[in-house]
Amino acid sequence: MKKNAIKRISFVAIFAAISILLYCYVKFPLPIFPSFLDINFSMIPILICAFMLGPWDATICVILRCLLKWILPPGTGTGYVGEIADVLNGLAVVIPAGLIYQKLNIKNKTILAFAVVIISWVVMAILANIFINIPWYTHLFFKGDMTPLIGMSNAAFKLISFGKVEATKETFMVCYIFLAVIPFNLLLSSIVVLFTAIIHKRLRVLYERI
Repeated sequence: MKKNAIKRISFVAIFAAISILLYCYVKFPLPIFPSFLDINFSMIPILICAFMLGPWDATICVILRCLLKWILPPGTGTGYVGEIADVLNGLAVVIPAGLIYQKLNIKNKTILAFAVVIISWVVMAILANIFINIPWYTHLFFKGDMTPLIGMSNAAFKLISFGKVEATKETFMVCYIFLAVIPFNLLLSSIVVLFTAIIHKRLRVLYERI
């Protein structure tokens, strides 16, 4: 029993450490999206943890990723707004997906779990940006003025819409959700699902052999 507990704690620590490194130091923007939306792959080890060990172990990884981001350099660049939203997004993904994979005994549970990952990810990203990211970020850094965000986003909006869309204060949120948040998070969640599908079964075999 003790050996199993030690093995489980060790794997949670490994997944959390890899996730934190990816979250803090391995990220990059894509020119078709606003520059403040960074691609990072920190959810890959967390999702693997959810499938291998369960949703509650993955929940620990999600929370540790956020807490240590605040401590490690360069720290938060969003006034804690981005990290809080990422915690909510992470929990919305790993808890239902992990429960489906761990508890359901059906033929296509892996496909169902991956579908839930993508759907939950995109839905929570929409809600987080509407109610947390944009309102809090503009309040903290721009005193409620959305003009700087519009300026940072319009080039990407024009690129992804083939020059047909340019946001104003009245249309920014709609443009941002449909031209940035939804396609960005669909792309990122699909990449994460792809890598998780390739890696997690091989690691599960390794885990069971140890």
